[in-house]
Amino acid sequence: MRMNALLWSLIVLLLASCSAKKDTTSASQQATIEVPAPEWVGNRPHSPSYYIGIGSCSKFAQPYDYQTIAKKNALNDLASEISVRVQGQTFLNSLEVNKSFSEEFISNVSTSTDAKIEDYEIAGTWENKNEFWVFYRLDKARYQAWKMAKKSAALNLANDFYQKGLEAEKNSNVLAAFDLYMRGIFALKDYWNESNEYMSAAGKVYLDNEIFSSMQKMCGNLKLSTDKNRVKLTSENNFTQDVFATLSLDGRAVKGLTVKYSYEKVQGMHRSEVITTEVGHATVPVSEANFSNTSNAVTIELDLTKLKVQDLDQKVQDGFIQSFKTDRKALPIEAVLPSFFITSNELNYGALTSAKVLQSALSGALVAKGLRIAGKESEADFVATIESNTKEGGQANGFVVAFLEVNLVVKNRKTGEVAFSETLSSVKGLQLNKDAAGIEAYKKGKEKVEQAMTPKLLQSIL
Repeated sequence: MRMNALLWSLIVLLLASCSAKKDTTSASQQATIEVPAPEWVGNRPHSPSYYIGIGSCSKFAQPYDYQTIAKKNALNDLASEISVRVQGQTFLNSLEVNKSFSEEFISNVSTSTDAKIEDYEIAGTWENKNEFWVFYRLDKARYQAWKMAKKSAALNLANDFYQKGLEAEKNSNVLAAFDLYMRGIFALKDYWNESNEYMSAAGKVYLDNEIFSSMQKMCGNLKLSTDKNRVKLTSENNFTQDVFATLSLDGRAVKGLTVKYSYEKVQGMHRSEVITTEVGHATVPVSEANFSNTSNAVTIELDLTKLKVQDLDQKVQDGFIQSFKTDRKALPIEAVLPSFFITSNELNYGALTSAKVLQSALSGALVAKGLRIAGKESEADFVATIESNTKEGGQANGFVVAFLEVNLVVKNRKTGEVAFSETLSSVKGLQLNKDAAGIEAYKKGKEKVEQAMTPKLLQSIL
């Protein structure tokens, strides 16, 4: 009996083991059976009530991020179905800026606008060993109601900025008006690719276009006037002259705006800026101008980039400002170069020489720089007097040494004031005899007058 019971126990255990193995095999076979793809994977659905977005991603290409990428693709697909393309009476179509900026600008604005989608839902997902799919949908009526409410709030905010900007412009507060107009335009940034109609007190307008047009008109109406039509630099004003510019809007002074100016100096192009005062004045100093440039002029204009609103997109504002036309003045720089009357007392070892070596050197160097030499002292602006003499310097290695002393004094003929003074000491001449050494010293003195003294003289008086 005990043997029979043991035998039956073994048979039961064996049968149970076979049954468990069969169940495991069945489950394994079921796991390898893939769920069939839903219809929306191969056949995009269309719905009058919902916007549709479908995205997928390969598991082999993106083994770690396939779900994230598929969802992003689905959102982009949803956005492309919702988005309103740039057409008709829209702000983007009205922009008059350079083509490259316009294309990049429109693309960026459209992309950022399309990406702002909320309240979508997952309508389904599907995957197999190769890929992952996701299906999004968005209720059309709900989305449009939300968008209309949001756009209405943006239009009201933009109009509030606009009306305050108009008031600021009326009071010639251009700084505030520019800020308010720009904020009004940016309040509608999410809708620049749509027609933004608004019922104002004056009737229906396209609000973003209206604000931008007002800003352009204001900038175009800013006028610069100057107290002179040309800059005249003479010895009487020490070759320095101030230009007084006045900035106005519809005849009223405008304060606090940046006026930039430029002209060519001897050292190169000079650029600077000044802020208009309470009465709209800007002082532009002109000095050390390059007289050799006969077409030299001082250019005066507004720098609208200084009006940009700091907490708004700087690149977009730069694009706007490119289309604004502002007043600009270009005043020719006329230089009336001074005339010189030159006298010299040139001695060699105390004896007056017949040759006026240093006088000729100074005269030639001045003429080469465009200055005039007067025939009479009474016709000159400056009188230059040269005193020179040589003295013996002994001998060296069989050569005779002479030293030349030169003193140049230049006075303003009308005032009698000394405009320039310099002395050259111990200009060395070396020759076989005394007279030749003195002549050699004068040759060296001539070079120093031309190359060193004359540039210093001109720098002092021009």
